[in-house]
Amino acid sequence: MAVRFAANILNRLFREDQGATAIEYALIASILGIALVPVLVNTTNGVASLYTRVQYYFSLF
Repeated sequence: MAVRFAANILNRLFREDQGATAIEYALIASILGIALVPVLVNTTNGVASLYTRVQYYFSLF
């Protein structure tokens, strides 16, 4: 009886795919988050460099 119950639950879990979409969206979001980290680091360094150059040019006047 318990084995049949467990088999029935497993069969329903494998047939239903409602949670698959949520998992796929979570994977996409995590991949995008990981991919954005180096981009944001490079952008931050570039902006800091720009402000340093602007500050240098204003110090000449």
